[in-house]
Amino acid sequence: MPTVRPTPRIPTRLAKLSSGTALGVLLTLLLLIAAGLALTPTTNPTGSPEGGDASLYRQITARVAKGDSYYHAVAIEHRASFYPLKPYTAVRPPVLTAIMSRIGPTAADLLLRLLAIAAAAATVIRLVPDLRAPFREATILLAATSAGAFVQAGMWVWHEVWAGLLITLALACRTDKHWAASLVLALTAALIRELAFPFLVVMAGAAWFDGRKREAYAWVGACAITLTALALHWSMVAGIAQASDVTSPGWATLGGWRFDLTLARQSSLLIALPAWVAALVVPLALLGWLAKADGYAARTSAILVLWLGVFLILGRPDNAYWGFLFAPILPIGLAFAPSALADLIRAVRAGRRAPAFSAA
Repeated sequence: MPTVRPTPRIPTRLAKLSSGTALGVLLTLLLLIAAGLALTPTTNPTGSPEGGDASLYRQITARVAKGDSYYHAVAIEHRASFYPLKPYTAVRPPVLTAIMSRIGPTAADLLLRLLAIAAAAATVIRLVPDLRAPFREATILLAATSAGAFVQAGMWVWHEVWAGLLITLALACRTDKHWAASLVLALTAALIRELAFPFLVVMAGAAWFDGRKREAYAWVGACAITLTALALHWSMVAGIAQASDVTSPGWATLGGWRFDLTLARQSSLLIALPAWVAALVVPLALLGWLAKADGYAARTSAILVLWLGVFLILGRPDNAYWGFLFAPILPIGLAFAPSALADLIRAVRAGRRAPAFSAA
């Protein structure tokens, strides 16, 4: 009689949940999906290479390539396009422009594509050894398509694209024995876009929690370098800002879950699909990452939860390109979602059966 092999599953953190906790997690998932389906999606495709912000960054880069100083170019282009110079966070750090102005748009496109391929390949290499079909194939497909959104020409202008891919690569490269490359990649991401700074904090906290104090101190050092660079940047912006310059309306708009779904949809291939697809995909992908039982997934889910939590409060509709920060990594969680759901349902059912057994 042939041996029947059990369906391959991914070990998850949810297998040991109590019935009540599992039911709570399942209801939360269903509520997030229901809320997403009920909400009217926000549409503001500012993440295209031709968007208003993209044009601004392209013009600044062109000026710097011709010999202008970065902050002089910023002052001219921001004022010409009626973009804010106040508060200082309205101006991007100079690191990406300094690099792109030296290599040019063609090389920038090529470099970004190579980074996207490296991030996807490293993620697959990190994940698939522990997976069996069909989860292995799903992971490869999701990693490839998540990075594929960044291969169109002109995407090099977006600071969030570079930061997101660098963080994805940093996550895949980091192990308990080898974390220096991950730190350098993550530090570069934070210097390019300050919205990547929370990732350094997450990595420092995770290392400390794991008892890896030497690594934790290194991540804290990266935080200090980033804050120092940002302080210098903001002081330079303060030096060019004038009383008559435009002031940003602010970012505390309380966009809520609708804004999180907008970020996920408009920064990925989900933009080509109906809005209800994002309402299903985002909660399930997040559940998949939260459920997967290893340090890599724990760090990934921590930064995803932190970003999505902050973006419930901060972010305007025209900031939809912020989703580029997590677009290369969030959808991969879908590969782990079936196992997570199976464990949740199994835990709930086990709780319902328990009284019958005890009565016997």
